[in-house]
Amino acid sequence: MSLSSADINSIVAALHESDWDEAVVSVGDVKISVARNGAHLPGGSTAMTTPAPVAEPVVAPVAAPAVAVSAPIPSSPAATAHAPANATDFAITAPSIGVLWRSPEPGATPFIEVGQRVEVGDTVCIVEIMKLMNNVASTVTGIVTAVHAENGATVEYGTPLFSVDVTAN
Repeated sequence: MSLSSADINSIVAALHESDWDEAVVSVGDVKISVARNGAHLPGGSTAMTTPAPVAEPVVAPVAAPAVAVSAPIPSSPAATAHAPANATDFAITAPSIGVLWRSPEPGATPFIEVGQRVEVGDTVCIVEIMKLMNNVASTVTGIVTAVHAENGATVEYGTPLFSVDVTAN
């Protein structure tokens, strides 16, 4: 059995909307481990040595967005390090955990740079998770004012990737 990128996004979204700091999900021979808020997953281990008490799981359908959600930079401690100076800037955020690729292939020109104009639907980067390449598209029109994640960086769901000044039309 395999997992699609929508399945993985649903798992990440479920963790994001829950009170949990970490989760390990196994489907067939595929195992996904996700953590947040500084929680550390067991490194290289195939099983947790002391399972945490778990309540009966609640299954609810979660709609995974096809593109990254653009919203004002959240006020979490991790995001405030990348808070834009301009209140009209919006953050293009990571749609899932994975590795950020700023260009379509190694050595190619990045999709976008600071100062460049982006339109709704423009591909701004790729987030790779388990060899699945997910294009991240802009949901706003404006001028890129900041790049918050470097090429090859590991990002988490909701991590600010780019700031866009939406008043610069």
